[in-house]
Amino acid sequence: MISDWQGLDGSAPAVRIEELVPLLRRVWRLAEAPVDHEGRFYRLRIAALDDLASAPARDIPIYTAGVNPRMIEAAGRVADGLLGHTLFSPRYVEEVVRPAIERGAAHAGRDSGDVALATYTLASAHEDRAQARREAAAMIAFYGSVKSYAGLFDACGFASEAEAIRGAFAAGDVEAMVGAVTEAMVDDLAVAGTPDEVAEQLRRFDDVVDEVVLSPPTFRVTPERVAENLATLTAHCA
Repeated sequence: MISDWQGLDGSAPAVRIEELVPLLRRVWRLAEAPVDHEGRFYRLRIAALDDLASAPARDIPIYTAGVNPRMIEAAGRVADGLLGHTLFSPRYVEEVVRPAIERGAAHAGRDSGDVALATYTLASAHEDRAQARREAAAMIAFYGSVKSYAGLFDACGFASEAEAIRGAFAAGDVEAMVGAVTEAMVDDLAVAGTPDEVAEQLRRFDDVVDEVVLSPPTFRVTPERVAENLATLTAHCA
């Protein structure tokens, strides 16, 4: 996906981000010292800027993204926080994400408690709860079509369902993709239903993550409905 969608070198993304994050922090403080870096992925030589620029007024927090364990470990090694994927469930956070952050932090001699954890969460609210859940199911199917996320579905107990979604995707059958998403998947991987139900479901993340960023479904959903959903989520969940 990195090479095909973005035209970039997709090799060793976790190691690459572990080199990039500390380097960015040095670049932001050029007023204090020059940067002379010869790394595996980046080569950078810049003289100190002295009076031409000042250091940031405060430390700039860097959150890295990750889905699978090794990329999550990178946040534990070098970042101030992890921004989780839209399908992170509380179970996945507790069983996969937190241990991976702890491994990364231990590798770097850091305290894992210093690494914040935020996550996107698939959220669909509508007075017609069936519609809200259908929208969430379509978005889950969209993500399920991507093999890179197979580990997440497997860890959550939905390996066979994800395989069915990928098979339907390969056949170009969008209806079958969405149809392969079960009610249990919607319950586990999204907060979806009436506005009051969504607000209540969000309590699953209490004491599990530091921050939740609500993400409305966009696959097979009109821009107008996305805007309506966002307004509803803001009114009931902010």
